[in-house]
Amino acid sequence: MLRIGTWSSAGSLDVVVCGWHDGGPGPLETGIKLIYGVGGRMPDLPGLRVGTLVATCAEEIAEALFQGIDVVATAPGCCPAAPVVAAGMWHYGWTGSDPGALAGATVAGLVMAAQPGPYAVEICRDGRSSLDGDVRAEGVRARLAGTGPLESVRLSQEAPSRLLITPC
Repeated sequence: MLRIGTWSSAGSLDVVVCGWHDGGPGPLETGIKLIYGVGGRMPDLPGLRVGTLVATCAEEIAEALFQGIDVVATAPGCCPAAPVVAAGMWHYGWTGSDPGALAGATVAGLVMAAQPGPYAVEICRDGRSSLDGDVRAEGVRARLAGTGPLESVRLSQEAPSRLLITPC
């Protein structure tokens, strides 16, 4: 399972990616990766490999993660869903031939970015994801109308504080 959370410090979308390669490309590995918007100050993180390039899209973030970078900076204007999509590419090895999984991760990333404060999402290999907290399916549909591939996913309220996103 891949777990992704935000803590949204001032001026930055800060994303923590916790996951492991479970049958995907690369060696079996557990890890925590950090993805920061460059609008925020990069913390001093001794012992972690910090990328020197600023990523502009999901593919560049994923490439840095595949290279073993622990902390990736993203450019201003980078799609808010890119860190979630990139984490799925790194963790599960998704490519363009996985449109359902990519669509599910895109919607999950957009939903996370639209939520205030700390938030977490769990993403499965097939792109199914669940978000816990104060989130409602009807509110997500209204907020993302016209911005996300909502025709590619199904949103369902699993519990009062749990939203399930399922690729069609």
